[in-house]
Amino acid sequence: MAEEEGQNDDVRVKKAMLEKAVKALKQVVAKKSANTNPLFSEASETMSVQLTLAKIPERRLKPVIIRLPHPMYTEKSEVCFISKDPQKKYKELLLQQHPVPGLTKVIGLDKLKRNYKAPSDKRALADAYDLFLCDKKVVEMMPKVLGVVFYRKKHKPPIPVHLKEGLEDPAVEIKKAINGTAFRMPSGPCIGVKFGRCSMAEEELVANASAVIASSIKLLNRHGILLQSISVQATDSVALPVWRRKAPDGPRLNLKKYRSDAASSAASDTGASGVSDSEITGSDITSDAGETLSTRDTVSEFETGSELETGDTMSEMDSEDGEMSKEDMPLVQGLKKKKRRLEGKNSAAAPAPEPAAPKKKAKKMKTK
Repeated sequence: MAEEEGQNDDVRVKKAMLEKAVKALKQVVAKKSANTNPLFSEASETMSVQLTLAKIPERRLKPVIIRLPHPMYTEKSEVCFISKDPQKKYKELLLQQHPVPGLTKVIGLDKLKRNYKAPSDKRALADAYDLFLCDKKVVEMMPKVLGVVFYRKKHKPPIPVHLKEGLEDPAVEIKKAINGTAFRMPSGPCIGVKFGRCSMAEEELVANASAVIASSIKLLNRHGILLQSISVQATDSVALPVWRRKAPDGPRLNLKKYRSDAASSAASDTGASGVSDSEITGSDITSDAGETLSTRDTVSEFETGSELETGDTMSEMDSEDGEMSKEDMPLVQGLKKKKRRLEGKNSAAAPAPEPAAPKKKAKKMKTK
């Protein structure tokens, strides 16, 4: 249920904090790109505002274009527009009748499906253009047609543009999309909104970030979504927090105890682990240390046991079993069995002795 509007009006991001975050990220990117291929310079790195929500939205919102004071793309940028069929109609409309600076390619939906099926073709298409736009009427088909290459690896999902029928000058809507950025509501609790390239000046990046934060707060208020924190992040870098809401009152949830209690209750009810092989649970998420949280929880439970209890358990075992001779130890017995198996294999593999040649019978001498 949507909460009352205006619940994010208390969000106040200090400009000085935003400037420090942008400056630090530019230094990190400059140091990283100094030792890399010149093709992957600061111009290819982007910055985004990361918005963490207090809860997962009940429904996804349609993408909204946020205007930027300093556009990320210029007339030298190459933009591709994905249109509905027939392609020829929109190609003439956008490239000949109402040309837009930077828009150099128009691809119809049918041609996109036929010519860009393989992942390698999709990667080549994604690398060939800086920005992708699409007709609003085909935006629902884009995830299936473009796939993981555009949405996960290259992070270039097309921005939908509403081209109304009978619109005198569609270039107006195209320019709005090129000069702005897309606010997309995902199915999770985090939202990432690009606001500039790392090659831009610090003042321009700070102004763009401020505009994105202000517009995002208005959109979240409109749909009754509470904002928990705001961070700034560059491509493949850490996120630097610039604002965070105070945690609500009350006891904190102990995730380790919650997972161990849930696993033990499931095991006691079913007599086995409560998770099937096909399920993926939160306890199986790999941590930064390279181990699973479930393994780390088990170790912590053993470590919390007192030495007295461990010593008592060992003394009880010794009193019941008595002294054990060296020959009766499982390890010694196992080594003996292994030795016997190896000797049996060697004897079977040894070549059998050749049979002796039959002795020739001596011929009897005939007496005359």
